[in-house]
Amino acid sequence: MKNNILKGEYMFSIKFKTTDELPEPSPRLIDQIIGQDEALNIVLSAVKNKRHALLLGDPGVGKSMMVKAVGELIEKSSTDFKPYTILAKPNLKNPEKPIVELVEGHYEEKVEIIKPSMVRQPPSILTILIFMIAFTAITSYLMKGLPDSKVLGIIATVSIVAFALAFVIIFLTVFGATKGSMSNAVSPMDLKPVVLYECKKRPLVRASAYNVTKLLGDVKHCPLGGKPPLGTPPHKRIILGAIHEAHKGILYVDEIKTMPPEVQDYILTALQDKCLAISGRNPNSSGATVETNPIPCDFTLIMSGNMDDVNNLRAPLLDRIDYKIVLKNKMENTQENRDKLLQFIIQEIRNNNLHPMTYEACCEIVKIAQLLAGSKDRLTLRLRRLSNIIKMANDIAMGKNIKDIINEMSEEENIKKSETLPVNVDKDKLKSIMGVLNKITEKDKENKEEKEKTGITATDKTKYSKKEIKEKEKIYIDREHVLSVVNTGIYSMTKQVAIDYLRNFKRYKNIVPNDSPKVGVIYGLAVLGSDGIGDVTKIITQIVDSKNPGTHLLNITGDLAKHSITLASALSKKYVSEGKLPLKSEEEIDLNSKEIYIQFSQSYSKIDGDSATAAVCLSIISSLLKIPLKQDFAITGSLDLNGNILAIGGVNEKINAAKEYGFKRVIIPESNMIDVIDSEGITIIPAKTLEEIIPLVFENTSLKSN
Repeated sequence: MKNNILKGEYMFSIKFKTTDELPEPSPRLIDQIIGQDEALNIVLSAVKNKRHALLLGDPGVGKSMMVKAVGELIEKSSTDFKPYTILAKPNLKNPEKPIVELVEGHYEEKVEIIKPSMVRQPPSILTILIFMIAFTAITSYLMKGLPDSKVLGIIATVSIVAFALAFVIIFLTVFGATKGSMSNAVSPMDLKPVVLYECKKRPLVRASAYNVTKLLGDVKHCPLGGKPPLGTPPHKRIILGAIHEAHKGILYVDEIKTMPPEVQDYILTALQDKCLAISGRNPNSSGATVETNPIPCDFTLIMSGNMDDVNNLRAPLLDRIDYKIVLKNKMENTQENRDKLLQFIIQEIRNNNLHPMTYEACCEIVKIAQLLAGSKDRLTLRLRRLSNIIKMANDIAMGKNIKDIINEMSEEENIKKSETLPVNVDKDKLKSIMGVLNKITEKDKENKEEKEKTGITATDKTKYSKKEIKEKEKIYIDREHVLSVVNTGIYSMTKQVAIDYLRNFKRYKNIVPNDSPKVGVIYGLAVLGSDGIGDVTKIITQIVDSKNPGTHLLNITGDLAKHSITLASALSKKYVSEGKLPLKSEEEIDLNSKEIYIQFSQSYSKIDGDSATAAVCLSIISSLLKIPLKQDFAITGSLDLNGNILAIGGVNEKINAAKEYGFKRVIIPESNMIDVIDSEGITIIPAKTLEEIIPLVFENTSLKSN
C-alpha cells in the first residue's frame, strides 16, 4: 500500500537515506519524551511545588518514562538537599517497641572496641587430676599417726566434699553456665544501632501498588522468638518501606489498579501525618507484635495507571491528590510531530543497539502510527507498540529464514551419516571428493548470498575498498521488514488471533462480490478485535406475511447491535410508509402484516456496535419493496432517527477488508473521510444521509424518473 505522504520529500524536515546519517539523540530523558509537553510541564510544576499527582493514560504513552525523567532532573538539582540516615535502636524498656530515628547530615558510625569481660572459666580435666593427686598426698601425710576411727571419719567427710566439688565442676564444664552466658544477659552487639537507610541525594523511589512489604515496610519473622541471646532483637529485623525511603523526595507508585484498600488507608495516613510506623504484616509472624515509633515520610506522591484504574482509588485518597493528569494517546500529523516520531525511531535504534533504518522504513513507521491512531491526520502516542515493531523489524532484517536454518541442520545430519558408512567404502577418498564439491558449492552459495545482500560477490571484493565493502555489507531495516511485522501481526496478540481466524474461515464464507443484484442481500463491514483486522459480513433480510408483525434478529448478541438494528427497522418502515424514497414500488405494502427476519450470515463471533445500521436499513428497504441491491459495494455507517449517517471506528481496517475481498466500491460516512489513510485500489464513496445512498445502491430501473 502506498500513501500519498510517502511520495513527497516533505515527510520529514530533514533529508536522509538511512538513520545513521542523522545526529545522535539527546541523552537526557526529559528530551526523549514525545508528544506529552503539556503533561510534562504540569508534572514538573507539581514536583517543584511539592504537589501530589496522578498520571492516567493508555499503556505505552510514556507515564513511567516521564517520572524517570523528572527524577533525573531532581537528582541533578539536589544542591540544597541535606543528606540523612535512618537508624534503628533497641528499646530497653520495651523491646517490642524499637526506636527508629532520623539523623540529619552525614552519619558516621562509631566503631567501639568491645573488650571481653574476664569471666572465670571452669578448670580443665588435667588441672582437676593434679589437684586431686596433690590433695590425696597432703591428706595422707597429715593423717599419719591418727587413730583408725578418726581416719575413717575424715575420709568420709573429704569424699563427700570432693564429690560435691566434682559435680559443680562437671556441671560448669558441660553447660558453661558462667555469668557472661546466662539467658538474661544482653550482648553489647545487640545494643548497637542498625543503619536502615542512608540517603545522600534527593530520592526517586518506585514501588508497585501490590507489593505491600516493599511499599509500607515490615518486620522480619524470627523463628527463635526474637529475644537474645538465641533470637534476633526486633530493631535488627525492621524492613524500611518505600514511603520512608522517599522522604524528602518522590514516591512513584504504578499499577494503582492492584492497590488494596487497606494500603490506600496507610498512604493516606502518611500523606496527612507525614510519618508512619512500621509493624509486622503477617499476623502469624513473630514480627506481628513489633511496632516502631512513627517514622518521618514527607514525600511527593506520583501515581499512574490506565484510565479505568482510577475507579479503584478511594475518594479520600483521590481528594488528596492535587493534579489529575490525562496523557494524550494521539497527536496531530504535522511535519513537526513527524520529526518527533523520527527522533523516537533514532532513540530506539541507539538505546537498543539496533541496525540503522532506511528512509522508506521510517515512512512506513509513520503510516503505522497513523493506522494505530485510526486517522490520517493523527499519529499514535502509544510508542511502546511502535518500539516493539521496530525491534521485531530489526530481528527480521538480521535473522535467517526457516529455509536457511533447515539447510544448516540438514548439512549437520549428512555429516553424521557419512561417518557411519560401510567398511568397504574408502572414507578418505570420499571425504576428499566431498570436500572439493562442498568448496565449489559453498563458493557459489557465498557469491549468490553476497550478491543478494550487498550487490557484490565474494570474488569481486578485491575491486572495492574496505570502506566501500563495509558500507555495502551493512544491514539496514527496510520497509519490507516493517511490513513483514505488520502483515503477520506478531506485535499484537488480538491481531494474530484475527488473522488466524480469517485464514481458516475466510474460504468457507459465502461472500460473492460484484455478483448480480439481489433482494435483501447487502455486505456490511466489521473489525475483529481491538487491534484486529477488518472483515466483511453478509446481511440477509427476509419478509414474511404474518398476523404478528415484528422484527427478529439472528446471530446478534451485543446489546448495542440489537438496539441499532431495531432503529434501522423503525427507520426503514418510516421511509417505506411515507413513500418519499426515489424507488418504484410494485404494490401497496401493509407493514402491519409483515414479519422481518434479519440474519448476519456466518457470523460466529460476538457482534456488537452500531456500524451496520445503514446496511441493515437498506437491506430491509430492499426486502419490503422487493427491489434488488447491487452487489459491487460494501457499506459501513451508523444512523440516527433522522437518517443521518454517523461516524464509526476502524474505517481503515474496513476499507482494507473491502479491497481484499474484491469489492469495487465502499460507502463510508462523510465525517470519516478525514481518517482515510489509503484510498488506492477501491472507490470510496462518502455519504452524509441515507437518501444520498439510494441512487448508488439500487438499479437505475428501480428509481423514479425524477
